[in-house]
Amino acid sequence: MTALEMKLSGFERLSKSSINELLNAWETVRLLKPKESLVHFNQQDSNLYFIAKGCVRLFVIDSQGEEKNVGFGYSDTFITSFQSFVTGKPSLLSIESVLDSEVWCVPKQRIRELIHSNKEISAWYQTMIELTLAGHIQRQIELITLSPQARYEVFQQRSGHLINAIPLKLIASYLMMTPETLSRIRARIS
Repeated sequence: MTALEMKLSGFERLSKSSINELLNAWETVRLLKPKESLVHFNQQDSNLYFIAKGCVRLFVIDSQGEEKNVGFGYSDTFITSFQSFVTGKPSLLSIESVLDSEVWCVPKQRIRELIHSNKEISAWYQTMIELTLAGHIQRQIELITLSPQARYEVFQQRSGHLINAIPLKLIASYLMMTPETLSRIRARIS
């Protein structure tokens, strides 16, 4: 059983036939090396991605030219340049591999066809979008309301498997702190 099949099987309202329809829709598998781009800033992208293994980061470049991580996609997660996927406009962010990664791609048009023809797939997609939105809102609230140490502790709970797998400077950027602040926090709580 593939990682994608296992992920889809976890959604109890998807029948075996709906899972097979979804599995057949994923047209492309890309193998990415670290620092290899999946989506470039200003590129129009209409693919939904499933990270079968590895890790990618979603980032923007601020007005000082510094890269700021806004998210990670890691094994068994779905990602996209959501704004580009939904609006059809050029992406406001870049997606780049952090580790050797296996990424499965499905075009938006194919997802739309499945949503319109299969109620189970439509329910799966709606649930996935709702959970993604809820996660993004939760992250925004955490960035605004939590101390740097509390943000790191939440990251440990939610994505602790990344701490020793990816550069800490990427985690610091994601948590909106300097690498030095992150190092001090890690030293204090270890």
